[in-house]
Amino acid sequence: MFYVLHKVKGKNIKMKISFMGLGQMGKGMALNIAKGDCEFLAYDVIDKAFPEFEERGIRTSTNIGDIYDSDVIFLCLPNTKVVEDVILGENGLIDNLKANQIIVDCSTIGVLETQNIAKKLDEKGIDFLDAPVSGRQSKADDGTLTIMIGGKEELYNKLKPYFDYMGNNVLYMGKSGNGQLTKAINNSIYDINCAALAEMLPFAVKLGLEPEQIGKVINTGTAKSGASEFFIPQMLEGKFEYGFTMNQAYKDLVSCNEIAVHEGIPLPVLGATTNVYKMVLLSGYGDLYKGAMICFFENLLDVKFRKEQYKDL
Repeated sequence: MFYVLHKVKGKNIKMKISFMGLGQMGKGMALNIAKGDCEFLAYDVIDKAFPEFEERGIRTSTNIGDIYDSDVIFLCLPNTKVVEDVILGENGLIDNLKANQIIVDCSTIGVLETQNIAKKLDEKGIDFLDAPVSGRQSKADDGTLTIMIGGKEELYNKLKPYFDYMGNNVLYMGKSGNGQLTKAINNSIYDINCAALAEMLPFAVKLGLEPEQIGKVINTGTAKSGASEFFIPQMLEGKFEYGFTMNQAYKDLVSCNEIAVHEGIPLPVLGATTNVYKMVLLSGYGDLYKGAMICFFENLLDVKFRKEQYKDL
């Protein structure tokens, strides 16, 4: 591993890095970047996560002004609106940073919005990379995320050592927005698989198949997928109140649909999956994990895809 340093009159100066957004994913990502040879600041509007940083001697702050002199500012924020407000809003980063400072957005937001942010920052001479991540909280914590990066390749190369602290599969995808586009496509394929499981498994039970047995066939046969491996065990035990909610997942489908409309590209399977999500969200399951999609179809068919001891869940 090598480290990114400044050269000032022949002397090496540590890069100043700030990380904004210390939530479910951001906390682990920030703790891992801080392992690098840099001057690091962990920032959030609330100090809930601060003790884990402070016990490791990492500087923390709730004062946004403390990040303005950073060479690089990483963001891991909840949604497109928050990212746009932080970067482009009143007294946003765009008005407080100087040319050649770098913003790296690790949030999952819209592709078209990302391209607009990159354009506006470029007009100010501020550099930008979109770098959404794929993987659950456990992967954020242990530094094994997949990271998809869009923007200038020289910026990617410059910051690659820090991305390597967060992920074990760091990929440069091309121009600004391509990181988010890659994430949206990956997540939409996963969401399509989830919707297929939610629809077909209650159908199997309705026609008399035993839940655990059909689950084993799928996870050892040609229908096996990352979604089936993860969700079928959870569905069989009725575990739906954890992780990334359907309300949060829906934004990836919306993002891909927006691009498809913008480019005039038909995506009929994606469209059908989006309608499944709409039905499930309107039925009140939005705050539950994606596996809870199965509850909509279970209720429709009056069956349960559960192990015997979990039939009441």
